[in-house]
Amino acid sequence: MHFLVQTKPFRDETLESYLLRLTRDNAYTDYHELADIIWQRLVECDHELEGAFPLELKTANLYHASQSSCFRVRAFKLVAQWAALEPLELIRLSWLRSNTQFGHLSALIRDQLLIPRTLLRESHIPVCLSCLKEEGYIPYYWHLKPYKACHKHKMQLQSHCAECGELIDYRASERFSQCNCGAKLKTTAPASEADIAVSEGLSGADAHDLVGKLTWFAYQYGQDQEHASFNEAFIAYFKYWPDNFFAELDEKASRAREKQLRPFNHTKFDSVFGDVIKVSKVAGPNVLRTNIIVDSLLEFFSDLVEKNPKQKHPNIADLLVNSSDAATLIGTTLEQVFRLYQEGQLTCCERLNKNERLQPDRCVFYLRQVVELAQSQGRYVGDFKNQLITPW
Repeated sequence: MHFLVQTKPFRDETLESYLLRLTRDNAYTDYHELADIIWQRLVECDHELEGAFPLELKTANLYHASQSSCFRVRAFKLVAQWAALEPLELIRLSWLRSNTQFGHLSALIRDQLLIPRTLLRESHIPVCLSCLKEEGYIPYYWHLKPYKACHKHKMQLQSHCAECGELIDYRASERFSQCNCGAKLKTTAPASEADIAVSEGLSGADAHDLVGKLTWFAYQYGQDQEHASFNEAFIAYFKYWPDNFFAELDEKASRAREKQLRPFNHTKFDSVFGDVIKVSKVAGPNVLRTNIIVDSLLEFFSDLVEKNPKQKHPNIADLLVNSSDAATLIGTTLEQVFRLYQEGQLTCCERLNKNERLQPDRCVFYLRQVVELAQSQGRYVGDFKNQLITPW
């Protein structure tokens, strides 16, 4: 089988957009008709591929194929062959699952761009009519929640139909510039500077740095990334970074001193600074040591330790941190933190039983030691997680 019109994908096009253009160029009634024909041809070529090609456009991306992803890959290779494309071209257009995480958040990857899955829009996809008139396809960054304005035309993306008021989703209407109700979409208003700035970053070469900061800001301050004012709040906050962040941490430390009820060497870190270290992990992939939020946290706590040297009476630098937070600050893994404890480089405030494993949320290490160990291990050298070597 070969398609009569062999549609070529754009570099930044979504998989769903390409499949719709392939449907239209080859004069099929809708995507479902195309999928039915592909389904039949796949079974003729390979009986294992029955059901491997998605019948619903919304579930076309590979990350939706939880049980049969290998068969869908094989199916996509055959479809690419019929469309005279490179074997992996449709896979390159897809969002793929990744075993890497942003803290506790699962990640997706597309053409080397790694993002938290929560960054993808699910219910609707806004569009820029000017782009559609010029190029006629949907770029992948329109699927990202903080992308609210076209960085090329400086216009707000249209997210609602002016006729029926419903959210726009080309995957449901199967039309790029038309709502599911049949109404044609209309031009929207000029975009704000904040929305344009964020959109330029998400569509640029350094998008991988921005997605982490956007995710962290949303989780740290309980912000909705799809809210109209999110980008403005994000830009305003990072305009004074990291001074405003350090001021917040200083205020928490001051309150802890004022309300101290027990010695700091018996006080859990979370009771003073909250889950600031845990949340900081969503700002970067877990496999990397480079994380602007964690680096800033380490800078603040290094200064805190310097201003509160070891004394007879414990001070705020002697707070107890858990294994997970210690691994984040040192830039290593939980297993490596346990190794540091076994080698005596980290002191545990409690006596552990023989062969007992440390639970990630158990607060047993001193903040002072963790920070000093992070400084001694070259925390800022290299990108990947630190694998500590035994002295012997």
